[in-house]
Amino acid sequence: MKFLLRLVILLVVMSAAAWAFAFSGLYNVAATEPHWKPVQQFLMFVVDRSVDHHAEGIAAPANLEDTAVIHKGFQHFQEMCEECHGAPGVERSEMGKGLYPRGPKLLWAAKEDSPSELFWITKNGIKMTGMPAFGPTHSDEEIWAIVAFVKKLPGIDSAFYDELSRKWCERDMGGDIDAECHRMHEDCERQSDGTNHHEM
Repeated sequence: MKFLLRLVILLVVMSAAAWAFAFSGLYNVAATEPHWKPVQQFLMFVVDRSVDHHAEGIAAPANLEDTAVIHKGFQHFQEMCEECHGAPGVERSEMGKGLYPRGPKLLWAAKEDSPSELFWITKNGIKMTGMPAFGPTHSDEEIWAIVAFVKKLPGIDSAFYDELSRKWCERDMGGDIDAECHRMHEDCERQSDGTNHHEM
């Protein structure tokens, strides 16, 4: 009985201390200040376990190797993912660099995560991060296309990604490369010249 009483008292004291710390405002929630390492490790563990659990039972479609699906995924990737995650030969945007936690380089995710896990993350997003949920605005077919392209990232270098960008831009503009296409091309050329440092 004494043990239970002491346990209850300990839990009450710990709870009160946690609330007092939260109320004090001492914990810095700025995106420029990383979490304490134990907090970061705990949150990453929670995310990993949550994704593993919720992605169970999601069956990947059989067409993830289809060229048309991968090409469609590339278009969505460039429009929605490149800014925060970067790409082969392309750095994250200024906004992407300012996120905390920073969007991971998807080369790593492509190797470590299953198609089902990538689908669940892309569709549902991750709370309290910069990762949005694309499920409300995109069909499952479009999301699977993104997954198909992401899984191909380990085999794509900066030159090939640049070529994909050029072809998509030229086709989207009806064969005429306008000022926006020129800007994209110049950015790629500066990056390939070593003006910028890339960590893909």
